[in-house]
Amino acid sequence: MLNGEPSYNPLVSVIIPNYNHSLFLGERIDSVLNQRYQNFEVILLDDGSTDNSREIIEKYRGLEKVKHIVYNEKNSGNTFVQWNKGVELAVGEWVWIAESDDRAHPDFLSKSLEVAREEDLIFCKSLIINEHGTETTYLGEPFFPTDKVFSPDKNCDRIDSSAFLEEHMYNFNHIVNASSVITKRSILKHWIPNILGFKLCGDWMLWSIILTHGKACYLHEGLNYFRVHDRTLRALESNNIETFYENARIAKYIFRKRPTNVLKQRISAYLIFAYFNRYSKAQRKGTFLTFLNVISIYGLKAVIQTLRHKLRHD
Repeated sequence: MLNGEPSYNPLVSVIIPNYNHSLFLGERIDSVLNQRYQNFEVILLDDGSTDNSREIIEKYRGLEKVKHIVYNEKNSGNTFVQWNKGVELAVGEWVWIAESDDRAHPDFLSKSLEVAREEDLIFCKSLIINEHGTETTYLGEPFFPTDKVFSPDKNCDRIDSSAFLEEHMYNFNHIVNASSVITKRSILKHWIPNILGFKLCGDWMLWSIILTHGKACYLHEGLNYFRVHDRTLRALESNNIETFYENARIAKYIFRKRPTNVLKQRISAYLIFAYFNRYSKAQRKGTFLTFLNVISIYGLKAVIQTLRHKLRHD
């Protein structure tokens, strides 16, 4: 029984976007096919892999659940373009973007859909695993979101979107892994074009947009396994200044939607700290005027603080 109604049996479109994850791809696909909730379709997308991903994918061709297999001959260079392609092919009421290097608990879909009411987005706790599938930590934490964000004594949190955005999402993507999320296809299809200009933080922007316009629920049970391996770590720990500016765009979006004085102070303090303390002088070279423009929307005080930091650091 889902949604309190025996008849609620929505089709879920499972999009598996892959690029050079042959080591984990079979395990990922199997963890989807072995879900206890079985009303789903699978869309397999390969973005020009140079490993033996195609060989693995072809083993699943012809299965009833596998509705689409699409290969790019050339890498698109943007995972969010692949997400959009999958959403265009999807026909389910819900969409699950199941990243190709992660895996899922067999109850991921059934338990996510059990709490579906009026929500547009449902996500669960993500347990961290390494390349061998063993539970580990990232940033000193065994799972995300941490208990500092959501109370651990509940099964499900129906999120106050305004508070969540203002207190937590402007400086860190607490919906840390797309594989932990199911989203209504209608709202995903409407908003996903807004992230196609992002290269690194498009998922963070997408969740922020959906939280602004829709409803969300968080499941405290660890039903998603977020794999952190060498390639993931390189991406997550990259000190690319482009990451900073994408984060700044997200913070600006949240502030435009929630223009409170408290949030203005939080964002300006965070951005100034991040710009001067997370990036070296060499990485910041030639970007200061751009940063001044970014920070100016938070007022004269923020600009003055920025100039003081520049004198101190440079």
